[in-house]
Amino acid sequence: MTQQQRHEVDRNYHAFTRALSTIVQQHRDQFVLMHDGAIIAYFDKPGDAYREGLSRYADAMFSIQEVTDEPIDLGFWSHAAHN
Repeated sequence: MTQQQRHEVDRNYHAFTRALSTIVQQHRDQFVLMHDGAIIAYFDKPGDAYREGLSRYADAMFSIQEVTDEPIDLGFWSHAAHN
């Protein structure tokens, strides 16, 4: 992972954890697509979020995180996706 990708992952994760308490009731168990520290959209399946991220961001600089009561590191899915 490049330094730029690490920065994107960290920024998105911190924004996600700050927003979690306000989104968990309405979006529990969904997957959030994040870019530039902002929530872009919610999806029922991680693959749908991943495909949408690739279609929106040619540089593949986005993160996907599951909305749960506690933030969970999803390994690949929680990190900036890249080819």
